[in-house]
Amino acid sequence: MQEIIAMIRIFTVCILLASLSITSGTIRAEGVEQDGEAIVLQPDLLALLQAEMREITIGIQKIPVAIAQADWETLVQTSESIQSSYIMAKALTKEQAEALESGLPARFKQIDSDFHKRAGDLAQAAEAKNFELASYHYSRLVESCAQCHSLYATTRFSGFGPVEEHGHQH
Repeated sequence: MQEIIAMIRIFTVCILLASLSITSGTIRAEGVEQDGEAIVLQPDLLALLQAEMREITIGIQKIPVAIAQADWETLVQTSESIQSSYIMAKALTKEQAEALESGLPARFKQIDSDFHKRAGDLAQAAEAKNFELASYHYSRLVESCAQCHSLYATTRFSGFGPVEEHGHQH
């Protein structure tokens, strides 16, 4: 069960890819993964990822309102749902998890891990009813989304422009 949960975390960032035009079932990673490595997803995985992406989008949109209203219960619940995934945790088979794991680049997996950690950090800040910390962790969560989009979804999110591997800077 622990392995499946870990795999689910990897898949949540993958759902960000579902917003791409997915007609052939192949998604080309761009940016850091310049070796031409393709991520090939089966149609059943694509359908799950699209559903997961819709749920995450709803959750991401709820969070700033919950922070602004000090609705800690909603914030904790939404953050924990994002951390543990919405649909993938319930619907992904072991075979699908293995197929997805073998098709994802290491950098992609790291971004996914960071995304889920940040959702957990946000839930902890909400449990502490800490407005400033919750706001910070929300910004970091969105940063994970943008990082993935800028590396792996440049066709869908072309506004990011060329990717430079220079780390986090202000």
